[in-house]
Amino acid sequence: AQAPLAQPGPAPSHSAARGPLHAPRLRRARPAAEKAAMAGIMGGDDDDHDKGKLMYQESKEFNSEMFLCSAYDNESASRITFEIYGLDTQDMYHLIYDYQNFNSLFRFNAELMNPTKKEGRFNWVIARLKIETLNSKRELKLAPDPTEEVASIPLYETQRKIPTGRMDLNERKKLRESMDMLDIRRAEKIQKRRLEWKQRALKRIMQLKEEDKLRKESVNQKIEEERKLRVKMKEERERREREEEARAEAIRKQRRKKVVEKETSTKEDVQKSYEELRSRWRISDEAAAKTKAEHEEKLERERQSRLEAAQQAQQHALDIQARREAAWAAKEERIRKAEAAKINHIRDVKITLERQAKLRQERNKEFLQLLHSERQPIFHEQLERTREREQAKESEREALENYKEKRAIPKKVNKKGRKRSESVTSERAPASPTSPASPASPTSPAKKGRKKAAPKGEPADTDGAATEGEAPAPPPTGKKKVDTEKVLDAIEAKMRKEMEEARRREMLQKKRDQKVQEKEENRIAKENEHMAHVRADYRQNHALKEEAAAERRLVMADREKEMAATEARQKQDRVRRDREREAKLLRKEQERFARLCAPAA
Repeated sequence: AQAPLAQPGPAPSHSAARGPLHAPRLRRARPAAEKAAMAGIMGGDDDDHDKGKLMYQESKEFNSEMFLCSAYDNESASRITFEIYGLDTQDMYHLIYDYQNFNSLFRFNAELMNPTKKEGRFNWVIARLKIETLNSKRELKLAPDPTEEVASIPLYETQRKIPTGRMDLNERKKLRESMDMLDIRRAEKIQKRRLEWKQRALKRIMQLKEEDKLRKESVNQKIEEERKLRVKMKEERERREREEEARAEAIRKQRRKKVVEKETSTKEDVQKSYEELRSRWRISDEAAAKTKAEHEEKLERERQSRLEAAQQAQQHALDIQARREAAWAAKEERIRKAEAAKINHIRDVKITLERQAKLRQERNKEFLQLLHSERQPIFHEQLERTREREQAKESEREALENYKEKRAIPKKVNKKGRKRSESVTSERAPASPTSPASPASPTSPAKKGRKKAAPKGEPADTDGAATEGEAPAPPPTGKKKVDTEKVLDAIEAKMRKEMEEARRREMLQKKRDQKVQEKEENRIAKENEHMAHVRADYRQNHALKEEAAAERRLVMADREKEMAATEARQKQDRVRRDREREAKLLRKEQERFARLCAPAA
């Protein structure tokens, strides 16, 4: 009985073949009796030692026949063997892999890449096994995809208790007996199917023997009929051959008699014909000599006419060639003149453009010089005024610094330090007691008060300085002076702006002149490049024309040679045809004389 199709699941561990208590269904090593039975089925060929241990079994249908698929692992030889056994025909097929090739099948399979998942790998391979027929030989092959027939695990018991947990002795005994019965039942079924197959084979053999006997009897009967027919045909053929031989002998006798009569009459006729032939030959020789002379005269006239025609044709060809070369020379002269005129025109245009550019550049320079001459006096006056203002500002700044220096409070001296006191004493020693700076002593309270009030109003300081005999400060300017300075500053700013604008325009003019010069250089370079291309094109065209003219001259020379060779060949052909014609006429004349002499003989 067959169970439903096996569902894919996690592959069991490699320890399934350790013992009967922990082995899955039909996944254990074969007993000795089963090995002996299988060896008998295969004709005494026991390969279990080479195949290794039985690791996995499934059942699968190939070509409408159920096969038992087994997987063996030979660790010593590092080899995996897949074996299928036909349950109806007892046919066996093997497919062998070494470990390296077997592992390479699952190199890109993430689920079966682990070598410990052996049963999952065996199920994957069995699902792709197929039987192919090559040259009347059936072989087991591995298909790239699973086949239409799905493998399933064979079940020999419909109900089976799977041992879980701890078992007592009775349960273990029952389990062992049930597992042993599986092997016994399998051996019985194998023996039963073998006997059925042998009976069918014997019945088929007897049927084939009967058919062979009938076929041999029919063949012998046909052979005997054909032998009798051939004997009859041979006797008929020999009779016809004897009749034909007698008839041929009578014909030969009659022919020999006629031949003798014919030879006698022929000799007489030949003698008479020779006499008539000699007389006709004399007449024909005279006529032939006359005809030949006329023919030679005619050929000479034709040859003279052909020679004159050839000379005229050659002279005509020379005239045509001379006119053609004159036309070519005139055309080349026209082209040369046109190209020279074009080049002269280009040169004139170039000279005109250069002269215009030079005039334009000179006008620009004259205009810039005029602007420079008109602006220079204004710039010079402005620069003079600027220097005067800077000198006035510098003198005012110096007067202010002198005033501040005279009115400034002396620095506080650290008198506690020995070195500092010595330096201060050495500095004050050269000072005169009548120095005007004596009233500015730091011990004077009035001076100290004035120093503090100085930042708030300069007029007070100015008055104090005047009373103490110091140099008077410049008087206050007033509103009119401030406005003049603003006007001067505005004029200076304006002039500076104009000067900046002049410098900017000068820089722009320089850039413009530089760009104009660059453009002029680029134009000259492009023009030179263009003229170089024009000269190269002209040289190339001239070279092409020279080559074409040389090629035409070569073609005309080759044509003249071909015409001369053709004429010589035609002359030889005419001479050969004349000889053939004369020989043919002579042969026909001789045949005609022979025919005329034959009746007379």
